Amino acid sequence: MHHAHGRSCGGRAARFSVMKSTAYPAVDTAIPDDGACTSAKRRQVMAAASELFMDQGFAGTSMDAVARKAGVSKATVYAHFASKEDLFEAMVAQGSVERFASLMAADLDTLGVEAALSTVAHEFMGVLTSPQSLKTLRLVMAEAGRRPDLAARFYRAGPARVLAALTAYLERSKARGDLEMEDPRIAAELFFGMIRGDLHMRRMLGLADQLQRTDISRLADTAVAVFLKAHRPAQR
Repeated sequence: MHHAHGRSCGGRAARFSVMKSTAYPAVDTAIPDDGACTSAKRRQVMAAASELFMDQGFAGTSMDAVARKAGVSKATVYAHFASKEDLFEAMVAQGSVERFASLMAADLDTLGVEAALSTVAHEFMGVLTSPQSLKTLRLVMAEAGRRPDLAARFYRAGPARVLAALTAYLERSKARGDLEMEDPRIAAELFFGMIRGDLHMRRMLGLADQLQRTDISRLADTAVAVFLKAHRPAQR
C-alpha cells in the first residue's frame, strides 16, 4: 500500500499476524517506515494532496495541482505515486498509522488489557471527533456512487487496517488467557461499534460539534468496561 520509487520499503516495519481464518481477507497492518522510504519530498506531496483533497474533493484535485502545492515537479510526484488513487490510498494509510499509533505499535502488548483497550478506545474517539477524519469520510462517501474503487481503497487503507490490527491484538490477548471470545474479529467490530454508536451519525451530520472532553472520555471508558465484562475470564 505504501510505495516509494517503484520499490517496496526496506526499512523497519512492525507487522502483526491477522486472522488465520479464511472467513476474512488478510489486511496488511505494517507500519510504514518513516526513514528513507518515506522521504521528505514524499511527505511534502502527501501533505499537499491532503489539503487539496479536503478543499477541492477527489475529482477536483489533479496531480499537477498536487505538484504545484508541494513545490515539486510532476515527475517527482509520479516517482512516488503511480496515480492519484495510489496517492489517496497512501494518504489514508498514513493517517491510520498516525491516528492509531498505539494500536499499530508492538508495545501495546506490554500494557494490561484494560489499559490497552482504553488507549485504543480513546484513539478511536479522537478519530470520530477529528474534523480531518470527518472530511475524508465525507469526501469518500460523495464519490462512492461514481467511484466504488475509491471507496474500496479507502476502506482497505483505513478502516480495514485498523480493524485487522485490533483483531490481531484480541487474538494475542485470547492466546495469553487475558480475554475469552469465540471470534476476535466479531469482538473487534462490536468494540468499535459500541464506541461509534450514535455519535458517529451526529458528527457526520454536524450535530455534535461541541462535544465536551468529559463526555468523550465517558463514552470510551464505558465501552471498555462493557467489553471487559463480556470477555474477561471469570476468575479474573
